[in-house]
Amino acid sequence: MPSRDPFDCTVSDVDYVLIRQTTPDWRITNHANTQSHIMVYAVSGKADYEIAGQAYRIRPGALVLMPRGTPHTASSDQEDPWHFMSVAFRVTTANQDPEALLATLPVVSTDLSGGVATYFAQLHTAWTSREPGYLLQMRGLTSAVLFRVIEKHRQSTTDAPHTRRISAITQLLTDSFSTTYSVQELAALSGFSPSHFRTVFKKVTGLTATAYQQHVKIAKATEFLSSGEFNVTETARLTGFRDVHYFSRLYKQMTGISPSHLSQGDFFV
Repeated sequence: MPSRDPFDCTVSDVDYVLIRQTTPDWRITNHANTQSHIMVYAVSGKADYEIAGQAYRIRPGALVLMPRGTPHTASSDQEDPWHFMSVAFRVTTANQDPEALLATLPVVSTDLSGGVATYFAQLHTAWTSREPGYLLQMRGLTSAVLFRVIEKHRQSTTDAPHTRRISAITQLLTDSFSTTYSVQELAALSGFSPSHFRTVFKKVTGLTATAYQQHVKIAKATEFLSSGEFNVTETARLTGFRDVHYFSRLYKQMTGISPSHLSQGDFFV
């Protein structure tokens, strides 16, 4: 069944890899790649970007992430023009729009761990040499870079002062999987207003409170069904669904299989 991981995605293709030492007059204006997502790594020098109306000063070690279709303008620092490497890639996701998923990540990431510069150098070597298996290698390397961005983002949100309160809420939802909470109830328990709770919960978990509860319930339902001890009706009741037909539709929508197949042992061998 789909993971509750909000960043559940797969790099499905790499369209190109570039490496470039720019000149002081290097500039792009209102450009948007409509085919691919772009990650740009600053090797040395400096550059200025304007992305979605926001200005960014790019320095060595920074990584710029632009989901497909993102308009941007950029120019090199005239005294210290930048040297960059970039990869254009595509992703597939389990249950959300790829652009929406990537848009939850920072536009510019710094202090990335894990040898991102080495990954980009290996990407360029694989792209130019085209040895057998290079496409698989490039997808893996691009995934590794994207993971470093996600990792950095996760660390920054975990350090946020409101994260502990949201973690307490997610633990409650996991422990009390048979109960369905309203946003108002969860907001009151967390000490936030409902509107602020929605914003903070989505930022920390990547999901709405409703979607998070559904994932918890469906994951628990899978445990019940695969045990062979409970039928679909019993499982729906145990996980807090009053309407077994709604439960069955939601289960199939989220997992791709009917709960009745799982309860009959047709899925596990």
